[in-house]
Amino acid sequence: AVVSTQSTGSMNMSRVVIAGGVAAATFISYCIYFDYKRRSDPLYKSKIRERRRANRNKALDSELDIPLPTAMDPASIQRFFMEQVQSGEEKLGMGDTAGAVRHFASAVLHCGQGYQLLQILQSTMPPEAYKEFMEFLPKAQAKYSKTMQSKMAPKSAAQQKSAPAKSERIIAEEAVD
Repeated sequence: AVVSTQSTGSMNMSRVVIAGGVAAATFISYCIYFDYKRRSDPLYKSKIRERRRANRNKALDSELDIPLPTAMDPASIQRFFMEQVQSGEEKLGMGDTAGAVRHFASAVLHCGQGYQLLQILQSTMPPEAYKEFMEFLPKAQAKYSKTMQSKMAPKSAAQQKSAPAKSERIIAEEAVD
């Protein structure tokens, strides 16, 4: 009787192993079949390219995100400006150059005397951080212009086209001086 219980236990164990093997083989077969059907889809490559393009554009947009003030009255903008300069200095002190660049760019975009702030930043920032800042600033300004245009009431088409070019030209002229 003892021998028969051991053989019954080993038979149950072998049945469990066989059932597990069949389940694993079925799962692997399904994976192979699904992969084959996915790859044989004529639109597979275009779907992959579109998904990658969307992810890349999303990453670029998030890279250009800069903080914006919640209110547009002079006191709020002044407070926001000071917060951005302070945050930029803190990030720069921690070694987060990209974060500091975002905050300083936001400060420059909301500063009444952008040229003077650029001179101060040039004298206080490490050269490589200032170079990164100057490369980032035109991109941030273009995104800021688009954001502000979408928030403001629609103007005439001629005014909308000339506004970003004029503000970009001012920053470029200030950076050159």
